[in-house]
This record gives sequence, structure tokens and C-alpha cells, in this order.
Amino acid sequence: MGRKPCCEKVGLKKGPWTAEEDKKLVNFMLTNCHCSWRAVPKFAGLLRCGKSCRLRWINYLRPDLKRGLLSESEEKLVIDLHAQLGNRWSKIASHLPGRTDNEIKNHWNTHVKKKLRMMGVDPLTHKPIVTSSECHDQVLPLQQTVDVAEGYWEVEEEEEEKSHDKLNRVRHGD
Repeated sequence: MGRKPCCEKVGLKKGPWTAEEDKKLVNFMLTNCHCSWRAVPKFAGLLRCGKSCRLRWINYLRPDLKRGLLSESEEKLVIDLHAQLGNRWSKIASHLPGRTDNEIKNHWNTHVKKKLRMMGVDPLTHKPIVTSSECHDQVLPLQQTVDVAEGYWEVEEEEEEKSHDKLNRVRHGD
């Protein structure tokens, strides 16, 4: 059960797109209204899967796409939106016209995460990173817990020895 395959895989081209294929897709998309992505390869004269055409158009060939690294203001907006939305890249991309979710995700993973860590900010929580010296106070209660647990086991061992002694006395008639 489930969804039908997007296309017949037999005879379709895979791998990098050629300039000729790009030109066919761009011409079709600019001259025709958007139709089903499954139908685009057939109407555009391409031996590609509809999904491949969709991804090529959305991520590389759309005329409104911005190219290059994100500007300082775009990067700050991405950081702020990530703090609110998390890894919802398409929602973040909707606030940055001309940028794709894939481009923003890649920029986040290669540039922004490192930059935030160097600034002492955790990229997941957007809170300051706790260093080991600051963490010392938090470790103490854990050590106290271990000490208490060790003390508990020592008391339990003493009680076990007493009950052993009692059993031996009963056996021997003491």
C-alpha cells in the first residue's frame, strides 16, 4: 500500500543536470503555468523525474533566487527565527524572500553554529554555554548524592553482617 511512485524509473536520466536541460526547464516554467510536477518532465521534454525537476527549479533555477552567503541582517534574522522555531527551515525561509530552506539549513550548519559556539552561545538552546569552572557548583550535589549512596551501602552491609552473626549464633546454639 502507500503512494504510487512519482515516475517510471526506467530510462530516466540521473546525476548532474546539463545546461541544455536547465534551459528546457526554465523555458517551460517561464512560459507555462505551474502544473503538476509529475507532468513537467513530459511537457518540458526532459527525461527526468518530476521530483528532480521540482528540486532543480526551486533550489537553483528560479529567477527570484538570491545567490551567495547570507548578509549580516539575514544571518541575524535566521538566528532569531531559529531560537523561536528550531530547525523548521522552510518556515524560516518564508521570512527571507529569495532564499531556500536548503540554503539556509546549509548556511546554519557550516557557518552560524560555529560562530555562535565561538561567541559562547549554545546553537541548540541559544543560551550561554556553561564552562567546566562554572559547572563545578552543579557537580557538588551529584558528589554529595554519591557519598550518601555509598553511606547507604555501608549501612546495609553492616546490617547484613549483623544478621549473619545472629544466624550463626542460632545455628550453633549460642
